[in-house]
Amino acid sequence: MQSFYDFDAWADAVRGANLRLACDAVEIGTWTLGSVDLGSVVLQVATEGGGNLCYGANTHTGPILFLPLTRVNEQVVNGESLDKDSLFAIPRGADFRISVRQRAHAWCSIAFSAEIMGAAIPSSASTRIACRPSSVPRLTRIVSEIAGALISRPAGSGAHHAAGRKIIDAASACLSVATPSWPVCGRPRLDRAEIVRRAMALIDAAATVPTAKELAQHAGVTDRTLLRTFQETYGVPPKKYLMLRELHVMRRALQAEANRDTTVADVLTRHGIWEFGRFAARYQKQFGERPSETLRHAQA
Repeated sequence: MQSFYDFDAWADAVRGANLRLACDAVEIGTWTLGSVDLGSVVLQVATEGGGNLCYGANTHTGPILFLPLTRVNEQVVNGESLDKDSLFAIPRGADFRISVRQRAHAWCSIAFSAEIMGAAIPSSASTRIACRPSSVPRLTRIVSEIAGALISRPAGSGAHHAAGRKIIDAASACLSVATPSWPVCGRPRLDRAEIVRRAMALIDAAATVPTAKELAQHAGVTDRTLLRTFQETYGVPPKKYLMLRELHVMRRALQAEANRDTTVADVLTRHGIWEFGRFAARYQKQFGERPSETLRHAQA
């Protein structure tokens, strides 16, 4: 199990997905991540030191189940809260949204090979799944036991393969009478996945972080619909989400700057930021250090 004291470094280590992450407040300042190959199953276990607003896509060869380990009811997937009897299924190639506001929490992902769970997991879109009572807590216990016993041991042993089969059996029990939870009311809820998808495409493609109005225009919706979509998906308005993304973009830019003659103002203006004082205050509140300190560490 690896420990990290920087959110972005932890984010870079997460496996099995193409992720766009924004840390939403830090509670304890430590993140951990561990994974173990169990043959036809790859188990990944993580703790996060604060909140996280996540947009991603499954890049594994098969489906993934996402399972909260703590703060179950505070973890929101595709705009819907999980509970002790539900989990989140992400087919191969599907995109997804996960958010936890401001609190430290733990989760695991269970990635299956392509031929495993294919019939049990919806094949097109990621979705919250309501499972048989007590089956998800049982899977959670099994995952925690396996992680504690095997995550630090060399892979490939008989115990690893037996543990993989145990997880498959427990996951199958969860999904045997599972019911996908599809949004049922109002057009914005039906369209929110595509609204977020279009908004993220613009954010990824833009040279500087776009405005909320630009996101709405690119998604082809009103400002109000965009606001409602982001509130349902991440619990924050689009302006707040964009601010968090901008902070992380700038942190990475500062950390990557090796030229000793470059100043913080040089980096900020390069990325379209001119309110240096206001940005520095937001940056220090988010990361616990001034932009100049981040840059100084990079140039050392």
